[in-house]
Amino acid sequence: MREQRKNVKETEQLLSLTFNDPQLLATSLTHSSSVYEGDYHSDSERLEFLGDSVLGLIITERIYKRFPDLAEGDLAKMRANLVRAETLATVAARLSLGKFILMSRGTEQAGGRHNESILSDCLEAVIGAAYLDQGFGAATALVNRLFTDEIIDDIAAHRLADAKTTLQELTMARWSVLPKYEVKKCSGPAHSPLFEAAVIVNDEVIGMGSGTSKKRAQQIAAGEALAALEQ
Repeated sequence: MREQRKNVKETEQLLSLTFNDPQLLATSLTHSSSVYEGDYHSDSERLEFLGDSVLGLIITERIYKRFPDLAEGDLAKMRANLVRAETLATVAARLSLGKFILMSRGTEQAGGRHNESILSDCLEAVIGAAYLDQGFGAATALVNRLFTDEIIDDIAAHRLADAKTTLQELTMARWSVLPKYEVKKCSGPAHSPLFEAAVIVNDEVIGMGSGTSKKRAQQIAAGEALAALEQ
């Protein structure tokens, strides 16, 4: 129990969040293998279930507001990339969360403190614990601290870059032509311009996009074109 209390205190410092009920955080840090060994009575699995839904809603609202030009399909794919195990494990690793998880000796020796599934599940459980302890506002603040703009922008860039590549492959397969991109308009102040770009195939505009750079506007246009062609 002393180890558990120490883990809770240090994790609170990492999260910049003090729990009203520290046992909730302790449970979120308890892997099921510890329970199987008989050391603890409850593990993090129920909190993982809750945290998964809480995280999904918070991320959905954030990217909805952050990327007003993205179509529903691109928002869904971006959310999926943000809440997948690989991304969650990366965020958890940045926190060094693995060293505070209670797990069996066998699980630890098998690399459990660096295991992608264990790290991602633990992070979901921590978010679920924060929600139960202090409500949706505190959980939202926590997720916003953990999922920085840089992480979200990186996911967005990869997702949208994939859209351009996929569109190119599709137009080559269907018509043996490459899509062309044209910047139609640039508005706004010099320090914060807004570009509007079109993607053209066979002399027809099949997608439009707006963004704070030419590249981003083209990427969004490609995503819109893909959605139209898929329909």
